[in-house]
Amino acid sequence: MILITGASGILGASLVALAQEQGREVAGLYHRHAVHLPGATMLAADLTEESEVEKIFDEVRPESVIHCAAATDVDWCEENPEEAHSINVAASARIAGRASRTGARLLYVSTDSVFDGIRGRYAESDRPMPLNVYARTKLEGEQAVLDRNSSAAIARVTLYGWRAQNKPSLAEWILGELAAGGQVPGFSDVIFCPILANDLAEVLLAIVDGSLRGLYHVAGSEPVSKYEFARRVALTFGYDPARIVDARIAGRKAKAVRPRDTSLITEKICAALGRAMPDVDSGLRKFARLKADGYVDRLRGHQAGVQDQCR
Repeated sequence: MILITGASGILGASLVALAQEQGREVAGLYHRHAVHLPGATMLAADLTEESEVEKIFDEVRPESVIHCAAATDVDWCEENPEEAHSINVAASARIAGRASRTGARLLYVSTDSVFDGIRGRYAESDRPMPLNVYARTKLEGEQAVLDRNSSAAIARVTLYGWRAQNKPSLAEWILGELAAGGQVPGFSDVIFCPILANDLAEVLLAIVDGSLRGLYHVAGSEPVSKYEFARRVALTFGYDPARIVDARIAGRKAKAVRPRDTSLITEKICAALGRAMPDVDSGLRKFARLKADGYVDRLRGHQAGVQDQCR
């Protein structure tokens, strides 16, 4: 049995769907936003409560755990640091300890945002320098997991994909704006290495299957600006890329400071798994195929409950 937390999120739902397609016995956890996927056991749980974590492990008895659940709204975390710590650090430590005691393999999903973004192209050996509460609590979550479970794996990621929830992801927002006929701003001074959640799910399951341990950067092979990414989205879906307008994050006011260049080097994970990470265009072509093949309708056709911005 594989246990996936944060099953109502982009990555968690992709993992549950892929694990089920591969014939694995899978259980997915959500908090307030219920998602029901055929063939998977879906359970509600508040991971900030120790008794609920213990109950889930006793009931599910997982052999592997992929911990995706997190408070990911950067500005919300900045305004609610104690709650962010409870979700991203304390709950992660609790899960790591329980997995260690029961012998379950653990993979903790972290973020490229642990770096300050000054130079980009970060390797696992580079020193993290988080700029905001979200990034700091995710880094503290990494440390808490390894302190309590030395055999755990950590994956720093940056992703896009189709949501089970109604709240759009970056790529979905771009498509919505293009469909509405307007121009779409794209930040040319923000660089990242996006990977489609469904491609990322394949890699994470391979990490679990291979019993890998330690820190890995798992992202797309190609660093691009968010401006260029938006242009590629437009091209993939048949829109005029000229409708993507150059914008800059510099000088914009926000509650939390964002890093500018969080591009990651993925040589370590590629060597460990013997596979290359996908580039932007191949990921976007698959993103479009998923829509055409009815994946989004299936994903959202089985979701229920109310939107939860944090889990």
